[in-house]
This record gives sequence, structure tokens and C-alpha cells, in this order.
Amino acid sequence: MIFGRVTRSDGAPVPGAALTLCDLSGDQLDRAAADEGGHYQLVPPTGGTYLVICASSTHQPQASLVAVADRPLRHDVGLAGGGASLGGTVGVRHGGGTNGAGTGISSGWGDVVLTLTDVRGTVVAVTRSAADGSYRFADLTEGTYTLTAAAPRLAPVAETVRVPNEGHVAHHIALATRTQLSGTVRSAGAGRPVAEALATLVSEDGHVVGSRVTGEDGSFRFDDVAHGVYTITASGYAPVASEIEIGPGHPSDVVLSLVPPAVDAPASSSDAAPSRPDVPRGDDGASVNGNGFGGRHGQHGDQDSAETRTQSGGERW
Repeated sequence: MIFGRVTRSDGAPVPGAALTLCDLSGDQLDRAAADEGGHYQLVPPTGGTYLVICASSTHQPQASLVAVADRPLRHDVGLAGGGASLGGTVGVRHGGGTNGAGTGISSGWGDVVLTLTDVRGTVVAVTRSAADGSYRFADLTEGTYTLTAAAPRLAPVAETVRVPNEGHVAHHIALATRTQLSGTVRSAGAGRPVAEALATLVSEDGHVVGSRVTGEDGSFRFDDVAHGVYTITASGYAPVASEIEIGPGHPSDVVLSLVPPAVDAPASSSDAAPSRPDVPRGDDGASVNGNGFGGRHGQHGDQDSAETRTQSGGERW
């Protein structure tokens, strides 16, 4: 029998370390896992020379040749690396502006999920911050890791952390609180809700945070908005033109289909559709309007076209 203890460089046990017993041809003969104290046992079939392989997800592996006689043999394994730890405090950044100016950080945010991944994207360890915001990862091997922190109502954060071979690395994390913004677009005259209008939220530094198309009740909603100062604007339908002919044998009414605004970013000016040169014009040169009439003859338009015109503007939040 081969027995012993698996420890790291400072003498602390390495629980869960996997030990494999192989003969010199590479065939596996026995397997074991170190207990909480780092102790293990392997049973070879007979006396002879064997290969003992010890591996751990948090330490560098080690292989040794062991000669076994007719009585138990003690073989202790010391694993290199894995003596480093990573810890710190999770805080929350309260907005004083979207550009980060005037922000304050408070500590003590508990129940934040912290995930540590290596350069291959493999999850090394997962933990949660305590009530005081503290967290700790132990038994880490040397290398570069990505530390991610996430929690409800907070914007997730991913940061790169360098861990040495041994010692403790202090790394504090600041997350930003987020809020849900909702509202309604209404016509300026009658105050009726405007469906399929485009509400756009712009940050203080001029970046478009997002756009939403209003529902039937004119409502819109932005989820997970960071604290700060924004400008919100609302816009309605783009104008359309349709050629019609008035006279005997032709329909006396017309239906115009307005295209709702698109949420996607507007195309560049070079991609814009060219204006139609064949759009009919009135006798005074004015282009035909949305109800099919233009110039001085446009005063016979139907009454519904007036209801499609709404006014919208920007409001500063």
C-alpha cells in the first residue's frame, strides 16, 4: 500500500487532489482523492516500481516513481503553486453623471456573484460577497484571470486580475446601480397617446443609449439605465407621398400607409434613398402632400390626415 499526504508549499493540505497509480507501461492500476486533511491511499497489485501522478485544478501537477516492497510505503506529495489568494470588497458607484464625474463609491454590497475564469475561459471558482461586501478566492495558481461581478439592479463588471505564485492580491470592485425608465408619448394638441412613435434616450456625452417604439397606449420603457443626466426625444412618422387621379371612374377616397420609425441606427447620408423626381407637383410648384394634393389644390384633403400629425419634442431628464 502507498499512503501519504498532499500539501502545498506552505504545508497546508490540498483536499480533493486526484492521485493515480500506473505501472511503467502507463496502465492505470488505482485511483484516489485526497480527503480534507490531504491524506490518500493507493493499493498496488504487487511489489515493484510504480508511477504516482498527483493533479489538482488549483496547483501544478506532479509525477513520481515509487518503489514498493512487501510493506506499506509512505509517499508525501508537495504541489507547487496554488499558494495565492484573491480578495477584496464589492462596492457600488452612485451616479453623479454619466461620464463618471462626481460619483461616489459605497462599500458593503452583499450577495454579489463573483466568477473567476482563466485565459481559456474555464471557470476556476465562483463565490458570493458577504454582507459587508467582502469576498475571497483561495488556492489559486499563478496566472491571469478575469474576475466578473454581477447582481440584480447592478451593471455587471469584468476586470483582469494578475495572480502571482504565492501571496495575497487585494482587488476591490465598484459596480453601478441601474434604474428602469418609463414614460408616455402624447400629442401636443389633444393629448392623445401616440402609438408607434420613436422614443430615443441620449446620454449626457451625446451617445445614444437606446430607442423604443411606443405601444398602442403610447408607452415606452428602458430597462437597466445607469444613473445620470439624459436627453429623451420622441418623433412620429416620416411623411409619405402617393400619386392619385381624381375623376369619374376613380376612387374618391385614399389610404396612406405610414411606416413606423425604425429602432436601428439611422443610415448615413450616402445610403439615403434618392428623392423621386416623378413626384407630382401643384401648379405653383409645391410637391404633393400626404393626402395626394399639392399647391393651391391641396385644400381638399380628407379630415383624417390631420389626425396623423403629432408633435413631439425632447425633454431633459
